[in-house]
Amino acid sequence: MKFSEIELPSNRNFGFFSVFVFAVVAAYFYCSDNSTLAYVFVAAAMIFLLVTLIKNDALLPLNKLWMRLGLLLGMIVSPIVLGIIFFGLFTPIAILMRLSGRDELRLKFTQKTSYWISRGEPIKPESFKQQF
Repeated sequence: MKFSEIELPSNRNFGFFSVFVFAVVAAYFYCSDNSTLAYVFVAAAMIFLLVTLIKNDALLPLNKLWMRLGLLLGMIVSPIVLGIIFFGLFTPIAILMRLSGRDELRLKFTQKTSYWISRGEPIKPESFKQQF
């Protein structure tokens, strides 16, 4: 997916979101007795609020930059998370199944005269019309 195909959120919504984030960070620093950083983030929240209310078109470059950062993080984090889930879930299950001797795909060769698997009764053609 190209960046030009992605629809950006409105500059107004981006501005209010930024105000909220800066206010939350300011509250955190204020509660952790770091008032200098709290005042810096309060000032940033106020500036973003004024720009959002007066001229929100000025936020377009920051909105694009924020979206590009999100896409970049998504391209990096998604494969890592999916790999952790895959190897953390399927590998232990496969190891346990091999240790217990299960062979669901019947890949082990045994000395048989035929590898034909006999089924019960034959499938009726009507069952294909109403599968569920």
